[in-house]
Amino acid sequence: MAYSESRSESVSSKGKKSYGHELETVPLPEKKIYTTWPDMIRHWPKTTLCIVSNEFCERFSYYGMRTVLTFYLLNVLKFSDSQSTIFFNGFTVLCYTTPLLGSIVADGYIGKFWTIFSVSILYAIGQVVLALASIKNYQSSVHPWMDLAGLLIIAFGTGGIKPCVSAFGGDQFELGQERMLSLFFSMFYFSINAGSMISTFISPIFRSQPCLGQDSCYPMAFGIPAILMIVATLVFMGGSFWYKKNPPKDNVFGEVSRLMIVSVGNKMKTGSTPKEHWLLHYLTTHDCELDPKCLELRAEKRNKKLCQKKKFIDDVRSLLRVLVMFLPVPMFWALYDQQGSVWLIQAIQMDCRLSDTLLLLPDQMQTLNAVLILAFIPLFQVIIYPVASKCVTLTPLRKMVTGGLLASLAFLITGFVQLQVNTTLPNLPGKGECSISFWNQFDNTYPNCQMMVTDSSGSMRTINHSMALHEDKTDTSGVFKLFQSKSPSSKSASDWTVSFTIAYKNCGDDTKLQKKASVTAKSKKVIYVGVGSFGYYQNTANTDKPTDGTGEFSMGIVANIDNGYNGSFAMCRTDASDYDAANPCNPRHPADFYFWETDYNSHTSDREGYTTVTGRARPVVTYKQKSVKPGKWELFYLLNTPKDVDRQTYNKTATEVKGTSYNLTRYEQGGVFIYALSGQYDNPYVTELQIVQNNKVSILWQIPQIVVITAAEILFSITGYEFAYSQSAPSMKALVQALWLLTTAAGDTIIVIITILNLFDNMAVEFFVYAAAMFLVIAVFALLSIFYYTYNYYTTDEDDDEIGADDEEDSEDDVNPRYSIDNKAFSSDEADCLDVHF
Repeated sequence: MAYSESRSESVSSKGKKSYGHELETVPLPEKKIYTTWPDMIRHWPKTTLCIVSNEFCERFSYYGMRTVLTFYLLNVLKFSDSQSTIFFNGFTVLCYTTPLLGSIVADGYIGKFWTIFSVSILYAIGQVVLALASIKNYQSSVHPWMDLAGLLIIAFGTGGIKPCVSAFGGDQFELGQERMLSLFFSMFYFSINAGSMISTFISPIFRSQPCLGQDSCYPMAFGIPAILMIVATLVFMGGSFWYKKNPPKDNVFGEVSRLMIVSVGNKMKTGSTPKEHWLLHYLTTHDCELDPKCLELRAEKRNKKLCQKKKFIDDVRSLLRVLVMFLPVPMFWALYDQQGSVWLIQAIQMDCRLSDTLLLLPDQMQTLNAVLILAFIPLFQVIIYPVASKCVTLTPLRKMVTGGLLASLAFLITGFVQLQVNTTLPNLPGKGECSISFWNQFDNTYPNCQMMVTDSSGSMRTINHSMALHEDKTDTSGVFKLFQSKSPSSKSASDWTVSFTIAYKNCGDDTKLQKKASVTAKSKKVIYVGVGSFGYYQNTANTDKPTDGTGEFSMGIVANIDNGYNGSFAMCRTDASDYDAANPCNPRHPADFYFWETDYNSHTSDREGYTTVTGRARPVVTYKQKSVKPGKWELFYLLNTPKDVDRQTYNKTATEVKGTSYNLTRYEQGGVFIYALSGQYDNPYVTELQIVQNNKVSILWQIPQIVVITAAEILFSITGYEFAYSQSAPSMKALVQALWLLTTAAGDTIIVIITILNLFDNMAVEFFVYAAAMFLVIAVFALLSIFYYTYNYYTTDEDDDEIGADDEEDSEDDVNPRYSIDNKAFSSDEADCLDVHF
């Protein structure tokens, strides 16, 4: 897409266009074509700077909110992984469907300028609503309806802007400024990704900070984008007096729909005369004498042979030619838009530590995409495209085919990364299956105690003091392998009983210890069985990894205290900057204080329930799993209720705690742990069970897939934007832009459907299937490209736009003035292709 800067090009008054090659003669007015940098800078439409600045602010607002949206859905609205994926990509579907409505309003009623301004205000309102909703505690009744209302308003707001801003910027250029137009689209895309880069880096930092008594600050993460959206509106209005504002003409979507319906109806009529194109059947029943547009055109041009509908038919034909090339595009977006949902969920399962104290937040990985785009745009423009053009003829469609192949490669890489991530995920049992862990909870009175547990099939595990069975796929000793059981019933969803025999060594008077254990197995669950001098109990483990995205591990508590304690607990950071041994817990610093309270926030309790102990009347108490950030911690009994939504959070001096003498240092993330307290209240014995392994695959392994998908985006998305704009007639440009955006909605719909159908239990398999699907689709795209013979670059002059509609005896060039350049990249002609192709 490079031009020679030393070459001067012009269109003569006879319509002869010369690039050092002979082209057909087209009736074009004499125009200077600017290709040198001094000429382009001197004649550049300065109002486009306001448009680019507006786009920067608007994209900052959109991506700043969107970057943290999945985490908000997971952690505030408490959606599951699949539900978060569905809502995130469903929101994207709406954002890219509403542009069709925006284009209708812009083209048919109030014009692009007033459409952009009006929906910008709506957009800002939606951002403010979402920010206000995020202030409320996750238990508030405003969730989720107020959040979803804000997202709905945002979707309609961004839908009105998307099809209009780029087209409105393109309207500021004239014939002869095609090179400048191409550079504008690169600038436009650069501004998108500059805003995206900054916001995707900053927003995760905002949401990870504690504020308003919460461990995260989504009000800031959503509030800053709301402010930027207001700024975007003001910046856009700054150039209002100097914009070139083409007035609205028609509801193009409605006109095109009516044209097609009438054409099909006339074609289906008996005895209809065959036509060169099926749209020409519209003229069978068309009467210029009854058409106000034809009469207006004839009166204006003083030519009774003019027919406005003939030119419009030709414009729609150009639209259909472009739309055929759009058919395979949704699959690309089905891959690309997983960066903010499925790839983010993959990142949560990875190790985000760059050091013990430095974390790369999972949602910050999206920043790399924007940074690489900013680097790749000039790299591709200045180096890669010129070098590649010496070896192969570059055309828009060839670039898009290459981009699609790279997208397929990116997901192939993603699949291999996920295979490694899977080694740190729990082996969850399937329907009718249950995994059973045994946990040695004998205290330090018997430091050499061993338990030998045998199931009914004779399979045995030896469990040493303070150890438990848990999955560790890097261990080969077999010590960590859980017992597996299958339901004997055809009704695999029902519970069943599994019997075990337990032998002891060095555990005290084993004649008084439990020798048999009957465990109630549950379908698709992991059961843990705690065994000690007290007997044994069982409970169902929560295997969900933490999803907060700030390096947490997950922690649950089991209280088996001799005095029957069932009150509150707290984990308090001992490496906090303001740590005070006399007052160790500070509830006003949420990142340094985690709690399990029993009666707060309108009688909420963090107790999950009571579990029966075999041979003893008093049960053990189980508490919810909660995410805890890495660091140095101490476990305390919490003797009052410092946090409650109905009053101000207590300071450290008002918070009453009693130490358990259990200290913990953990910087690994992603692991799921349960801590059991047993024995005396004043000096409890604490044992640890790790249900799920720590994240071991570094998040930096996502870099290759992000690099490849970004290169694919440069080749596919930027080129597609230019292709859609340049190949459409002036009357179709906003509509074509909206339909291009609609392909994104179709792509995200594919993600939503696949997620709802729940076709894949293994994410790696899912990634490989997406890679294969993209490869097949892009192969179809390449075949379609072979039949796209000619690139047409239309003029944007209003006079040309109107004069073109002539009678049937006029040539096609008279009907629709444009540049026509053969697509020699896909033809047998070995002549070099002109380098003016977008």
